[in-house]
Amino acid sequence: MKTFLRVFSFVRPYLPLFVGLFLANIALGAFGALTMAVIKPVMSELFDESRTADAVIPAANGLQAAKDSFFKAVDALLAAPTPGERLFHLSLLIVALFVLKNLVKYWSGVSYARLSELISRDMRALVFQRLLRQPLSFFNQNKSGELMALVTNEINTMHGSIVPFFMQLLRNPIEVLLLLTLLLSMSMKLSLIAMSTSVVTLVVIRVARKYLRRYATRMADSTAGYIGTLQEAVSAIRIVKAFRAESKVSNRFFDHATAYVRSSVKLAKINEAIPSVNEVFAISALAVVLYVGGHEVFAGHMRGSDLMTFLFALFAIMSPTVSLVSVPGQIQRGLVAAERVFNLVDLQPSLIEGSEKCPPFHKVLRFENLSFHYHTGIDVLQDVNFDLPIGKKIALVGASGSGKSTLIDLLVRFYDPTKGRVLLDGQDIRGFDTNSYRERFGIVSQDAVLFNDTIANNIAFSRESCSREEIHEAARIAHADSFIADLPQGYDTMVGDRGVLLSGGQRQRIAIARAIAMNPDILVFDEATSALDSESEKIVQLAITDVLKNRTAVIIAHRLSTIIGCDHILVFDKGRIVEQGTHSELLDLNGHYKHLYDLQFSKHEEEQHEGR
Repeated sequence: MKTFLRVFSFVRPYLPLFVGLFLANIALGAFGALTMAVIKPVMSELFDESRTADAVIPAANGLQAAKDSFFKAVDALLAAPTPGERLFHLSLLIVALFVLKNLVKYWSGVSYARLSELISRDMRALVFQRLLRQPLSFFNQNKSGELMALVTNEINTMHGSIVPFFMQLLRNPIEVLLLLTLLLSMSMKLSLIAMSTSVVTLVVIRVARKYLRRYATRMADSTAGYIGTLQEAVSAIRIVKAFRAESKVSNRFFDHATAYVRSSVKLAKINEAIPSVNEVFAISALAVVLYVGGHEVFAGHMRGSDLMTFLFALFAIMSPTVSLVSVPGQIQRGLVAAERVFNLVDLQPSLIEGSEKCPPFHKVLRFENLSFHYHTGIDVLQDVNFDLPIGKKIALVGASGSGKSTLIDLLVRFYDPTKGRVLLDGQDIRGFDTNSYRERFGIVSQDAVLFNDTIANNIAFSRESCSREEIHEAARIAHADSFIADLPQGYDTMVGDRGVLLSGGQRQRIAIARAIAMNPDILVFDEATSALDSESEKIVQLAITDVLKNRTAVIIAHRLSTIIGCDHILVFDKGRIVEQGTHSELLDLNGHYKHLYDLQFSKHEEEQHEGR
């Protein structure tokens, strides 16, 4: 019930539409019962019961009296001098009822489609919003394919099974109640016989529910598995093909899909068995009703028209009853999906937002006694202390795994330190609103990911108010304007998925322009040239050099030649700063930095020698 109420909360913004649907479904339920009720006058005319002696019919109880009053009103409405004319009037009434019913049904169907799609949209928007709020650690610990399945497939499943339940809950109980009232008004004894199967129905539902939930959960797991495999294969298609792993990946996908089919078939078996078993018992009860009711007619205790109307109403009540009985099976997948969705919606980000808006950077950014470890518990940074004064450029160097990139993640607050703090002009950055704090940084990473959009929109990605002139200026500073001008549509050229239609050097220059367009206080370059060839590296390095003029920057560099001119260089080893100083000072120390420098430049000389 708690899950149902949470899903229903998405209806609140569209309450007028829902109320309209509620009234329409009440009307449809009433029409369903009314169309069965008008069978009684038809039978009366055909059996000519006006000539039947009523003395043997028992005295009417309250419901029967109400029923008789209703039919007398119908007779008065259809009054005509001959039976043929009365039958003609009755036929017109039946047509009018069905025309009106289907007009209401049409409006209800269109309105329901609108309401359900609006609810689905709002659910997706909320889940996606909550997903984006999660810290980087959340995405590192969860498969991207499973998260995609949550936003797409699980929302569809929840929407496709639980939302229709609300409509069934509106229409079917009303129709069942009205038809049941009609049945009771005709014969209490026959109604009790007809309802005797409800006990069997409740037992069947109770037994089946746990199996339905089990197989629904397995289907959700299998769906996440094959969507995850699909996402991984598409994003890493070069690796898949390079290692001739198409069959391996295909088999993995097939295994997940097969597990889905297996669970789906088991779920279908139970879903189909519930209404089938119930229908057998219901038909058995109907046969008993026919037998007992027939003897009532033979004995003169019941009109033949009442029995026929009772049987028609009993047939009519089966459809909405079966729909209600089938609900437990239909909604189990939706409940499982809803619980997964709401688990994400309720998940609180591990990074606690500050309340203060971050001011511009004026003096110094300080790392104070900083330590950090991931969920493994092993420190990747230990007691890091250094200052980044405004207008200065600091480089971070060291072997892979020494903690440089982790330090950048702490700098822009993708994570919080496990010990120590980061201070911006003396204020702990955890007190700032995260978005306003990150506005102070422009980041260029090793993997320059672009979006499948135009070059102009990629440059202006972080600023909706970025003018065309500012886009052009950022591209000029990043040395990207020359190659952009040569493209067929210039700044309106689409770059493809992840920028695949551009070269590595071109993507990197667009990424630099994107960082500049933010007009940040601090630029961060995380090995921005390490993935490029020599020619592209020279062009990008020239762009970086121009960009860094009179700016504050933190630079991670694999190639030491790119950071020789930095104001200060920090050398990391196993999560600690082991050396620091200028390039010349570090060379004079003859330590870690000198060792890294000699390794790189001796290798460079060997490559040049081999090239000659």
